[in-house]
Amino acid sequence: MRKLHAFFAAALMCTIAVVLCGAPVSAETTCRLAYTAKVQYAPQILALKKGWFSAPGVEFKAIDLGMSTGIAAAEAVVSGSADVAVMGDVPAIIALASARPCVLVCSYGGGEDMHSIIVSEKSGIKAIEDLTGKRIGVHFGSSTHGGIHRFLEKHGLSSSVKLVNTPQKNLVEALISGSIDAVAASEPAPSLALDKVPGSRLLTTLHGLGNDYPLMMVATKSFADAHPEALKALVEGTRKGVDYIKTDPDTAGTELSASTGTPAKVEQRTLRKLAWEVRLDDGIVASLEQTANFLNSIGRLKKVPDIRGMAPTDFVK
Repeated sequence: MRKLHAFFAAALMCTIAVVLCGAPVSAETTCRLAYTAKVQYAPQILALKKGWFSAPGVEFKAIDLGMSTGIAAAEAVVSGSADVAVMGDVPAIIALASARPCVLVCSYGGGEDMHSIIVSEKSGIKAIEDLTGKRIGVHFGSSTHGGIHRFLEKHGLSSSVKLVNTPQKNLVEALISGSIDAVAASEPAPSLALDKVPGSRLLTTLHGLGNDYPLMMVATKSFADAHPEALKALVEGTRKGVDYIKTDPDTAGTELSASTGTPAKVEQRTLRKLAWEVRLDDGIVASLEQTANFLNSIGRLKKVPDIRGMAPTDFVK
């Protein structure tokens, strides 16, 4: 009887505690956001610094992949080491084509001037037609690779220009050494080339080709289905980062430089050059489909994923 009384007394105390203190609080959801320390991911880097990612019951954990290539962000999502990641268009397409179901959350930047052709002074290239017989360094399998193919076709230069497969990290060195006459690349490589190669100049950007070369936020479908509130908070924080960049690119570039290690003036130039806007519309889907079809044509992508079917607009709304 004493044991029974003790049991009921303990139960009564627990009931009183629940009434007074409320039900036990559930653990916070952790949202792991992966990014590389580059200017393309400025909105997220700034938002993390300033605490602009916020949602009740959600802890946002940054996964800084350093100065690695954009494919590292796709690998982080596909491998399960991150729930969400920001990346360029090609890594986003590769993530969508992977065995792990993924969805697009939003696009937040890019634009037709994302990719540029920078020429060296000694190349003698003054106009687009002067590219005939010249060597252009480009990272094969990148969205720039697809863009330069369309650009050369548009200007009737496909058969008269040699494309040299050059990793983006080696483009500036190759231009200095003279092993190539020009580089075709996405930011920040063009800005770095202008900064480091004496006499180099911008020949043109790869505009007018019907592609926005969007920067993308991608999430695993399982996380998106379970935690839509976290993704909406990421979109809202990214929007604040975008607005900050558009309002004051000089200050944003200076703050960004502390995270990327790239000179502030280079970051400021790039922030002004790119188009910053949070969206996920037909233009974004069409741009990704154009790049995916190119990757498929060169054997980089076995099958073009159903990009439109993986682009819900709920998070952007």
